[in-house]
Amino acid sequence: MAVLKDRNPEHWKLGVFYYNPDYPRLFVAKRFGGLFTLNFANPIAWAIASILPALAVAGLVANLFHSTISN
Repeated sequence: MAVLKDRNPEHWKLGVFYYNPDYPRLFVAKRFGGLFTLNFANPIAWAIASILPALAVAGLVANLFHSTISN
């Protein structure tokens, strides 16, 4: 799978978030460096980006609930 290495500054919000509704793929090569980033014009990218913080919050709530019950 070839990924686009787009350096057009109009597609990079705050210099790090890729947003190009004309490019249908979810993954895009990073502007600088290796690997890839998400195309935030794709709704699936927002779902992926929200899963990690949601899991972190769920873990904190579970830990707080567990420590309250243990005492």
